[in-house]
Amino acid sequence: MRKIFGSMTLLSVATGLVLAAMPSGPAEAQWVFVARKALGRIQQMTEGQQNGRPSYDFATVILDAPADKVFSTALETARKNPSVRILMHDAGARRLQIAEGDRTATLNVVSFNDDVSQLMIAGHAGPGEGSTSSLVVQAVMRVCKEMNKHCELGN
Repeated sequence: MRKIFGSMTLLSVATGLVLAAMPSGPAEAQWVFVARKALGRIQQMTEGQQNGRPSYDFATVILDAPADKVFSTALETARKNPSVRILMHDAGARRLQIAEGDRTATLNVVSFNDDVSQLMIAGHAGPGEGSTSSLVVQAVMRVCKEMNKHCELGN
């Protein structure tokens, strides 16, 4: 689990640094255009099993919604799902960990500004279980649907 939190933290910090380094003024209009194109595009990545370490699957999407709203929607969606158990939730850090069988997933929401946030989910399969990549993408899609946001898998 520490690897998941470390990867999520690294991704959050890198994204924040890129956003902070963006110039203002005329280039800001270009940034807004790029951000609009990224809204709702789900990006996914898989880190395969290596040297006996389990594999991890990641999915992330940028939403035009406040981070607290995205987190509360994700938490409520998890609470309504009878097939998952909530292992941990921290509203202050906007972090949630759930389990379904031996599979676990950690969800984190990062605020870019008052109206834009990033939802990240990292999944981990238990021993002998297959990849969780479709499950983490489905989880992102469920949150998007609950928030009435159009999301689609990116290229």
